[in-house]
Amino acid sequence: MRGGEGKLAMARGTMGARRKAPRSKARRLPGLSRAAICLAVSCLPTAAAMADAESLASLAGAVERHYTTNALDSEHAVPDWYTLLRGSLRQQFGDADANATLGAQFQLTRYDHVPIEDDRALALSLSAFRKLENGLELRGTLSYRASSDGDDLTVGPLTLGMRALKQAIAGQGQIGIDLGNATALILEVGDGLEKVGATRFENAVLPAARLDPDTNRLQSLARLTRTFGRVAFGASASALFVTVERLGSPPLGVSFRQYGLRAEATYTGAEGTTLGAAFGAELLDAADGLYRRVRPAWQLVFAKPLGHGLDLKGTYFGRYESADSDDPLASWLRRAELEGNWTLRPDLTLAAGVFCQWKDNLLFENQERSRGFYAEATYRMTPATSFVLRVDASRTFKTVIDTRESTVDTFIGLRAKL
Repeated sequence: MRGGEGKLAMARGTMGARRKAPRSKARRLPGLSRAAICLAVSCLPTAAAMADAESLASLAGAVERHYTTNALDSEHAVPDWYTLLRGSLRQQFGDADANATLGAQFQLTRYDHVPIEDDRALALSLSAFRKLENGLELRGTLSYRASSDGDDLTVGPLTLGMRALKQAIAGQGQIGIDLGNATALILEVGDGLEKVGATRFENAVLPAARLDPDTNRLQSLARLTRTFGRVAFGASASALFVTVERLGSPPLGVSFRQYGLRAEATYTGAEGTTLGAAFGAELLDAADGLYRRVRPAWQLVFAKPLGHGLDLKGTYFGRYESADSDDPLASWLRRAELEGNWTLRPDLTLAAGVFCQWKDNLLFENQERSRGFYAEATYRMTPATSFVLRVDASRTFKTVIDTRESTVDTFIGLRAKL
């Protein structure tokens, strides 16, 4: 969200600089990050296997032309046109038992009249998988991302453009163990670090300044699952440790620890019906005693083929949200979604969906209530090329600061795969 309540320290006492998401730091990899890198390297196929294995490559791209009624994503709606260009390259080496994948992605957004909102991003990744004897599987992923994000700072009637460079590096390792009797244990560990440069202002009207803290996100997960025919049961435990650089007064971000436990069950029917439910609890413990509370966590999902090319799916979940929150700590998020897809013929697909969302900002004590819908038509001109027409509409009400944001975004696009 690009609302005013996140603009906290820039105006020195007024509601100032907006947070799109927590920022991470990339200076030195801690021990668990090095362990994740070692696991990723150990997953790589041997040189002999790579020489004999098949190499698969894929290239995808899209160019889209959008019209939005709210380019700044704020209560002051400014309409504009913008062009979005994105692409990805994926190269895989190996076979089903041992493989490595190289990936690259980029995305560019260019506005016609509000260039302060232009964004640019490039991401690189290396992932590897290796299946060993005795039912043991290893997976590892390394990634790097750099982006230049345009944003705006609203102080009274003045809207000031600003831009910051972000760099992120992440490593993740996963071990899968077949315990027999259709039972599996999965262990994961990952570390993500992001460093944010100084924010530069439009026309240099203000000197460059640090408005976003660096952050380190270290997380681990253990999941045990067992399958009985079409029903699978599971239990999981997770831990997340977020260390945020202390920046500003009051600080722009807060360090915290988060722990979770949950039980889950999934049913898969012969006709393609899927039902899933997960229930548990999460503890969020902020630094300096700012916040400590246990809340329930849940997720309900379903997918149902209705025949005649029509599919329906939906989800409803509740959890703590720290990766996409305007709050210095986190938000308490509940969201419900319903989506339908209708394949009229092999080359034409229609889709539509609605959502409702409630997000409580924990330290700001503000609630964001959002709802919206989308409709999309996809025409496949060739097996590798599609033409897309889509409209998105959303409304958000922020209670304490009493602002209302309304956005309608329409676009036509061309997507291609090679």
